[in-house]
Amino acid sequence: MFKTAALVLLSVPVLVVGSLASSSCLVVDVKTSDGPRLIVPVPLFVARAALSFAPEEAAYVTLPDEVSEYSELVLQLLDELENAPDSVLVEVDDHGDHVLIEKLGDELAIDVTTHDEEVSVRVPLEMVAEIVESCQGGEVEVSRVLSALASVSRTDLVHVRSRDEEVKVWIW
Repeated sequence: MFKTAALVLLSVPVLVVGSLASSSCLVVDVKTSDGPRLIVPVPLFVARAALSFAPEEAAYVTLPDEVSEYSELVLQLLDELENAPDSVLVEVDDHGDHVLIEKLGDELAIDVTTHDEEVSVRVPLEMVAEIVESCQGGEVEVSRVLSALASVSRTDLVHVRSRDEEVKVWIW
């Protein structure tokens, strides 16, 4: 009897750890020069569960009219980018500021360097396609965005670095 109860009680933490390990996490890492480092991992299954308790209006995000108007064109562009070889799409140098947009593998990479900061954004093409496909009537379901994020495997999304701060957001 006690062995069975002990096994049941021990299995709960194992199941929780297993769920966390197998689930994608959105991780936000913030470092400032004058404060502590803050790392916030958000398991996406927890975000989806929390969404079920949110007010009805939090379940949808209204998009600009242009997103709905050009969604078919965006999907065609994403399809072409996925099939295109890796290449530089845009590069601008302007008085020490540098912008580089390129297709790298299955991502769109956007890098901006100025005198004050560096910004790096990686946009998984498949994730964007999932989100655009889920747009209906000028709205997107937040749960579909979370699912699209969960479909991405281990990638950096945003990295911003300035003299005093550094912020990273990635999927783990």
